[in-house]
Amino acid sequence: MKRWIGGLLALVLTVAVCVGCGGKDEEPSNIYYDITGIAPSEVVMEVDGIQIPAELYFYWLAYACSNAEYQVNMLNAYYGLYSNLLAEDGSLVWDGELEEGVTLSQQAKLDGEGSVKFYASIEAMAKEQGVTLTDEDKADMDKSLADAKKQYGGDEAFQDGLRQMGISQETFERISGDTHLFDHLREQVLDPSSALYSELDSSAYVDHILLMTVDSQTNEPLSEEDAAAKYATAQELLSQLQAASDVEALFNELVGQYGEDPGRATEQGYLVNSSSNFVQSFKDTALSLEIGGLSGIVESEYGYHIMLRKPLTDSQRETAAGDHLSALLEERMAGASITYSDKLNDIDAGSFYNKYSEILQAEAEASAQGEGQTGSGDAGDAGSPDDAGTVPGEGGSGTAAE
Repeated sequence: MKRWIGGLLALVLTVAVCVGCGGKDEEPSNIYYDITGIAPSEVVMEVDGIQIPAELYFYWLAYACSNAEYQVNMLNAYYGLYSNLLAEDGSLVWDGELEEGVTLSQQAKLDGEGSVKFYASIEAMAKEQGVTLTDEDKADMDKSLADAKKQYGGDEAFQDGLRQMGISQETFERISGDTHLFDHLREQVLDPSSALYSELDSSAYVDHILLMTVDSQTNEPLSEEDAAAKYATAQELLSQLQAASDVEALFNELVGQYGEDPGRATEQGYLVNSSSNFVQSFKDTALSLEIGGLSGIVESEYGYHIMLRKPLTDSQRETAAGDHLSALLEERMAGASITYSDKLNDIDAGSFYNKYSEILQAEAEASAQGEGQTGSGDAGDAGSPDDAGTVPGEGGSGTAAE
């Protein structure tokens, strides 16, 4: 869930940049109203007393559909997956099954509503905890807004970008403000005087010396002889560490000499909790160690690990606090009192997104033709804009411990 917080404002700007700037001569309208007939300010959902207007609901639905579009195309291109969800012309088959009994369209709608509930839960929790936007937050938001308008080339272009995203400036600021509320709630997780305080026992920062028993390039197992030699080295290193007066100092020295995990160098260790995507033996050992504790030799599919649990750094404490807060918000979402407008029953996410994309594409083409006629560019040479709403997916390099 925390990924929704960090990239939010960038997402808002990216969506508008991707769709181009068409239709400036038209009166401002709401693109979602044109598609659904539901007024932008009409409340279509309520989460623990937090009201969700149609424009906010459909913004997150468009985001979820955009993300689904990106993920399906990426996974198909790189791994050959989900070919059943792509038509011959490359368009998505929204009524195709993503998993048994669930279509891609249904999952996108669930994901969009998940985003709505997550942000509404931030607002509800902030209200309960007496958390509000500070003057510093408001100044930061004003600066971000001014920077965005400058980036677009002025207020008119920025307002047109918001129109293409289907949201008002008020909703833009509401979403941006929620990121600040999340930050303040995360601060309370670290504040012993707060009701949200947690000692973050569920998160462990561990470093490890990995002696790999698979080839780092092919992932093929080493010979029994080579694997045995690695185990003998691991035994020798463990003996040195167990006899050391300063275990951490020697550990840091030995990991630099012997460690074979290419992903370790960035953070010099890993932040692990119960939901982390690590091999089970590594995760179980990490969470069982006390701070300063040294493991024995831990075997995994990658090789032999010697692990040391270290105190959380300040940045890791913030990350762990964000993870803890996200977990609290997910618990809250699961038990939230939620009502929906009957008008949402007839909304099919795939059909909605196709219409949304068609409108933006038509506007972009009209804009390109207009530029060609006024001599500002040749419409025949104009590049097509990216698909509306497409945003980069989350990526990352794998590590031996993951």
